[in-house]
Amino acid sequence: MRKETNLGNNQPVRLYKFIALTFLLITIALFCLIVFMSSKEAVITITTKSDPIDANKYVVVGPRGEWSGVVTSTIVMMEKDFNPTGNREEPAVATGVVTLLNESNENQPLVATTRLLTPEGILFRLKDRVLVPAGGTVEANVYADQPGAGGNIGPVEKFTIPGLREDTQKVIYAKSVSPMSGGVKVIGVLSEVDVKKSEEVMLATLEEQGKAFLSKLNISTNTVYKVIESKFENSATVGTEVAGFKLKGQATVLAVFFDNANVETEATTLLSKRLVDEAENLSEEGASHSIVLDSYDLAKGTAVLQIFSNGKVKLDPGSKQLDKMVFYGKTKDEVRRYLLSLDHVQSVDISFKPAWMRTVPHVADHVQVIVKEVE
Repeated sequence: MRKETNLGNNQPVRLYKFIALTFLLITIALFCLIVFMSSKEAVITITTKSDPIDANKYVVVGPRGEWSGVVTSTIVMMEKDFNPTGNREEPAVATGVVTLLNESNENQPLVATTRLLTPEGILFRLKDRVLVPAGGTVEANVYADQPGAGGNIGPVEKFTIPGLREDTQKVIYAKSVSPMSGGVKVIGVLSEVDVKKSEEVMLATLEEQGKAFLSKLNISTNTVYKVIESKFENSATVGTEVAGFKLKGQATVLAVFFDNANVETEATTLLSKRLVDEAENLSEEGASHSIVLDSYDLAKGTAVLQIFSNGKVKLDPGSKQLDKMVFYGKTKDEVRRYLLSLDHVQSVDISFKPAWMRTVPHVADHVQVIVKEVE
């Protein structure tokens, strides 16, 4: 009997199994690769801090200047009493002002030194003769009958006038709304410091008076003021012992009126020009500007103003330097070194998932860049 072996038929079956198994392994490997690639993630956290920036510019105001405007000035004067830095006290006569009231139908004359008495028995006297009109009032200067601190009293609701008949005192009397003062004077040696301080105080007052007068011109909403000249005359001699001294002052206050409604915009533009590169932008907070007088020519009606702008500059999160593609394939150290080389970067934190991953993925969806700003 003849036996037949079917080896040719088994060989294709083995081949098919091998091919199927290989395809399965490849499929599993591809699946694992896809899972691996999709699980890769890099989170880059950048901490930044704004840095101060400033800029300035000179602008000519006046005829044919960069800004149209008017340059003008005014002279103001005043006289005021000051006291030196005292080291001992002496009694003095307190003074003040009262309002005399006449509720009768006849005018009432009152001579100088007429007595006015408070409810507490403190006596004052009229400094000058006055006539109190019927049904009316009049203000008068008074002084304390006795020197000393006792004359320093507050407002008084009613002074009686002892020199009048008792029934007349009910309809003719006085009252005060301001305290009496000067019952004690401080004696001191006038020094250069006393004079300088008093001149500084007066100069500030003169400047405010000049501003108030010039502002009434209403030439423009934008104005710069400056005292360009001042002089003072002191009634006392430095080194002498005095209770007080009189100071006369005069100042010339200059005003520059200009019609630029976009000062803030121009100030911001100045700061923008100071940005180093496109990776920076101006912070919306902390920006300020000021304008000061640099020079002037009253004869020509011109002035030079200087604009000072101050702000903060920070790293722009949307700049090309922080684009995700910049980080593709870089290690943590490479990313850190790159970011710390940029201005305004304070610190960098980088995390990979899975933890054993060594480089930033090349897929944008798997890279997260976070920018945090600190004060």
